[in-house]
Amino acid sequence: MDIDPLADTVPPRHALESDEEEDEYNPLRPSNSQSSNQVADVKILGQLPPGRNLVIATGDVAKYWARGAELGEQSGAVYVNNIQVGLMFNPSWTKNTIIISEALTRLPPWAMHPYASTILDSLKPSKVSLLDTYAAPSYITEDPVPLHDAPLRYLATASVVPAVKSAAEPYAPPNLIQSTSASLLSLIAFFALPSAPVTASEGEPGPPTSTATAGTLILVPSPHIPHAPPKVLEPNNFTRLAEDRFEWPESTVNAAQELVFAAFDNEERPPRWVYRKERGGEGEGGRRRRDVGDGGMYI
Repeated sequence: MDIDPLADTVPPRHALESDEEEDEYNPLRPSNSQSSNQVADVKILGQLPPGRNLVIATGDVAKYWARGAELGEQSGAVYVNNIQVGLMFNPSWTKNTIIISEALTRLPPWAMHPYASTILDSLKPSKVSLLDTYAAPSYITEDPVPLHDAPLRYLATASVVPAVKSAAEPYAPPNLIQSTSASLLSLIAFFALPSAPVTASEGEPGPPTSTATAGTLILVPSPHIPHAPPKVLEPNNFTRLAEDRFEWPESTVNAAQELVFAAFDNEERPPRWVYRKERGGEGEGGRRRRDVGDGGMYI
């Protein structure tokens, strides 16, 4: 079957499946360059104490929140195939480790699971609180809600603290989360983080013990339906820091921030979030740069 790779459309699926020739052009088959890139080598750099509660903010709302949060200097990083994906902070005002994820590049679906698994296995948090967005225009509900009235929503792997229940609404089925937050919640829900076995008597190992990690995802409404995730992991693009697809009101960001930390069910409260204007004048390429944390994100 002869196929023009410059044609406007690809042939029907049955036309490809009914052809037994394997050496002909197949537009649905991934290229060699794509398939070779689908191995995620995840590394965490920096000295980060394990066992702390973990805050992970992902995507557009992550970099927007990080700009006004008092995160301090970057203390570590999560790399996937030598590309920095997660920026790690340990600000003085909290005992939690904070990761700003995918502010400089987006993860392809094949890299989400190993990325999430490495973070949880390495840092061994007792609880995880996540911040992400949901597309308000495509949210499925019996009574459509205008964007300006769209509430904060939540998903959780365990019982939710009253503060979250009273200020946000559940993210209800059949709606789905397809970002890296979904991989994190899935791992938290279905896999316990192992610890050392306990010895019952001398010479006889006791039953292994494990601590189930509780996870809570706080979702901020977004007016945009997200683009499909990329097929390959792109290099860091620092101009993404200056690209705001949407600017949330300070009241919304502060409310979401309060719920992220309230999910840990302790008395620790973050400083009030205030939007920071551009700093440092013109950045590379004549474009104004906006900093994440205190700008110390070059690890």
